Amino acid sequence: MRREWVTAFLLSLFSVCSALAESGQDHSIEPASAEMSFSYKFENPRFVHLPLIEIDLASSGKGTIRFKRNESDEIIDLEFTLMPATVARIRQLYSQTGFLTSTEDYQSKKDFSHLGWITLAANQGERSREARFNYTANLQIDELATIFRAIATQHIHMFDIENVQQYQPLDLARQLDALENELRLEHIAEPESLLTALREIAGNDTALLIARNKASRIIADIGKKKYKSPMKNK
Repeated sequence: MRREWVTAFLLSLFSVCSALAESGQDHSIEPASAEMSFSYKFENPRFVHLPLIEIDLASSGKGTIRFKRNESDEIIDLEFTLMPATVARIRQLYSQTGFLTSTEDYQSKKDFSHLGWITLAANQGERSREARFNYTANLQIDELATIFRAIATQHIHMFDIENVQQYQPLDLARQLDALENELRLEHIAEPESLLTALREIAGNDTALLIARNKASRIIADIGKKKYKSPMKNK
């Protein structure tokens, strides 16, 4: 009888402990475990050439750029994949600033709204935040905005180069000059990622010699690490 009582007591105790453990568990996905996604928006109706640029970026590095040109209402979409180091730096900057949980107003007292407005955003699980500013004294937030703009500049230039190769091959050298200038100014996010396209141009016997030579020179300069990314940790 005593053995049966002990067994029943142990079973009852186990059931209570199990119930308590189950009630203390949260089966919802914690925000910290969810993948973070990012976005960037630049807008300035006064800028006729590029009045609108939007970027959506997943934590995997895959993203989309949308932009408008001139006075057209057409939205151009470009898909891209960033290099792991670039994604890592973006994640690091969002983390260092505590962007999702911060209430800091990144807008400086200085007003540069005539140069356009920037909106940075992040989403993770049920948490999301947007921050809009035209000038900021926060160096990490400024670097984030600069990196996103450099991603856009890079892919828009390569889009233009593809187009002139197909439809206006005589303009290819001029487009390569523009790309080279952006590289000098550190306005290109990932100089190394240009190499494949530039090598195709340099080896294309149907392209004008001047364009092939320009492509070869840019390739050599990238190989010499002449051009730097706007990322501060590189």
